[in-house]
Amino acid sequence: MASIEISPVEVLALKKLALINGALAQSLANQTAKREQTALLRVLMDVVGRADVADQTKEPA
Repeated sequence: MASIEISPVEVLALKKLALINGALAQSLANQTAKREQTALLRVLMDVVGRADVADQTKEPA
């Protein structure tokens, strides 16, 4: 599997994007669009979670 490095600043930006994405998903009246936006939010939160775990378990240089 390929490895991608995400800096702490990028993780913070992804977290803010997730907040905006979640608010957007809640505000949508169209159920299909709401479901799609919520699915994207889940994927984004998974990536953010993995980045947080990787950052916490990383060995100091």
